[in-house]
Amino acid sequence: MKYYSERNNLFEKEFSINLKDFKEYFIQVYRYYDDRKLFDMASNGVWKVRNYNEEYQLHPPKMAPSPEVYFITHLNKRKVYPIWEYYASYSEGDLFTVIEILYDNIGTFDHTKDIFIVDEYKCEFAIDINNLLKKYNNGYYLNEKYGYIMEQPNDSIKELLNSDIPNYMSNEVSNQLKTSLKMYYRFNSNEEEKKKAINILADILEPLRRDLQDILNSEFDINKKKHDKLIFDIVNSFNIRHNDKNQFTLYSKPIWYEWMMQYYTSVILTYYRLKSEHE
Repeated sequence: MKYYSERNNLFEKEFSINLKDFKEYFIQVYRYYDDRKLFDMASNGVWKVRNYNEEYQLHPPKMAPSPEVYFITHLNKRKVYPIWEYYASYSEGDLFTVIEILYDNIGTFDHTKDIFIVDEYKCEFAIDINNLLKKYNNGYYLNEKYGYIMEQPNDSIKELLNSDIPNYMSNEVSNQLKTSLKMYYRFNSNEEEKKKAINILADILEPLRRDLQDILNSEFDINKKKHDKLIFDIVNSFNIRHNDKNQFTLYSKPIWYEWMMQYYTSVILTYYRLKSEHE
């Protein structure tokens, strides 16, 4: 429900919270879910009682071999877990990584139905965390589909990130696409990582070039080489995947990289949607 200030657009336009404040609000969210034992399954596994009150492990913990080792492995530093003890010393990168780990590992097990219950708790956790993330500095966002934190995206990027995987797309291509999106839109991605992410998208399209020309030409009948030139001249001319003296290097990379990322993601999704329709 939207209350009076939100309904009437009376929020402070420049309101934001700093890292120190964000950590204090975060720990309250964490304790709320931890008190409900929604991270116990990940840290301890699922146990069941046999006859005579003897317990046995039904499912191993996701944070194996222990939460301490799991967090050290994923953050490459000491003094991360337990969270309530070390959260105040977290850097921004530490905090965002911990949030992603918690999102990936939240859930419980229903012994009466013998099923894992995960999605509804992930959704609930993401709502609460995103209410804070959007107020932190210039705004961030926990993408529920991929489970990583990114800078607050525009509407077109949100739509691309939340698009369903089309038919005919193999698991390999799907994983490449997810890797590229994660590499590019992560909150701490640098220019070289963004360039590599675009390169991955071009690599997805490379073995599809001939089929892509045929499918596009069936929709828009021009010389097939024009379709190919429109698509691949960008990465071949702007120092994305080839490196020679004839390529453009002095251009506004943040602006053009953003456009290239959206463009190539759209081309890939369009190809698989058209392939599904034509076949």
